[in-house]
Amino acid sequence: MTDAELAAQVDLALRDVPDPETGINIVDMGLVCAIVADAATQSVTLTVTFTTPACPAGAAILAGIERRLKRVAGIESVDLQLSFEPPWTPERISEAGRTELGWEPPESKADAWRMPGTR
Repeated sequence: MTDAELAAQVDLALRDVPDPETGINIVDMGLVCAIVADAATQSVTLTVTFTTPACPAGAAILAGIERRLKRVAGIESVDLQLSFEPPWTPERISEAGRTELGWEPPESKADAWRMPGTR
């Protein structure tokens, strides 16, 4: 397995970890900042963020990440790092996440996604 293949497996596994406040997976919520995989050493360094430094769901998210990554074949160790630079903003939510939240798509690329009823 290559580093890229291991990183892809980690990305896929993290899509099973929900943000407890929204129910949307942490990848689509934009909480995963970086995945660095080393297939040779079977190690992964994962940098994540929360929507705020005082996120009440933070501990649950970290526990969910650890539980899920323990089940990924080819991973022996995970270095989980928390970062708030740059700060999380709603722009980090993927299109799939925005759709799941019920946000309306932009009418053009120049427009931003909007919450329903905010036109």
